[in-house]
Amino acid sequence: MPPAPDDDRPLIGGVVAPEVHCATLNVRRRVPRPVGHPDAWEHRRDAVVALVTSEEPTVLAVQEALPTQTADLTSTLGSRWEPVVVGRGPRGGGEAVGLFLDRERLDVVERRTWALSRTPSRPGSRSWATAFPRHAVGAVVRDRATGTHFAAVATHLDVASPWARLRGAQLLGRIVRERRLPAVVMADWNCPAGSAPWRALAEAGVVDSWGRASRQVGEAYGTYPHYGSPRVGGRRIDGVLVTEDAVVDRVAVDVRRPDGVWPSDHAAVHAVVRWAS
Repeated sequence: MPPAPDDDRPLIGGVVAPEVHCATLNVRRRVPRPVGHPDAWEHRRDAVVALVTSEEPTVLAVQEALPTQTADLTSTLGSRWEPVVVGRGPRGGGEAVGLFLDRERLDVVERRTWALSRTPSRPGSRSWATAFPRHAVGAVVRDRATGTHFAAVATHLDVASPWARLRGAQLLGRIVRERRLPAVVMADWNCPAGSAPWRALAEAGVVDSWGRASRQVGEAYGTYPHYGSPRVGGRRIDGVLVTEDAVVDRVAVDVRRPDGVWPSDHAAVHAVVRWAS
């Protein structure tokens, strides 16, 4: 039986090679709130840390992390997870997306950042009617347990422009194809599974892990409960996508609330994968 929402037991927990536990969580940017407000970062920070340390992801993607939040997570998660987190500004500052990588399993071989624009090599550039720069942060890693090299990418598609979401997804598909490696791409997609950006990625060989999984842990909740009651059958706007050479063992939407506190307005999404090669 899966744990209750306020249970301290992990939904997935640590895995053993060759399995790789991938998770994504929009940590919700810090905004001024009264003390104790469900959205206040000071109220949620320990719940984020409790969720991550109990679930023990091999690869964690985060979105909407402001510099102070990245610093909080880096210091409180400890030395086990190596941060590869970059802001969306021209010099890498501001709201960030990125990865926390399990140093006990993974060696970072390469780090990359791409603007989701017509000029992906130009940090901070904007295209396709985005209100703010959007970007992707990636790492090529070597799994010391198996010797496998794979790419991990974190991103956050635009909230307002369907055109930007589609073109951003198409760019991500090209980036993954050019790497010619097994890959996992994790994001707040800002659009539901099955919509045009997800289909564009599937056409590029980067597919939704949910439908490929041997087992679903817990209910198929929507991933944006916004501090309310999670809804079974709601929209999955956050997700873990993988290249077609991935074998997906388990998937889950995580609505646990450590000590009764929501970690974010989004729910974390998990996928346990291994590479067929």
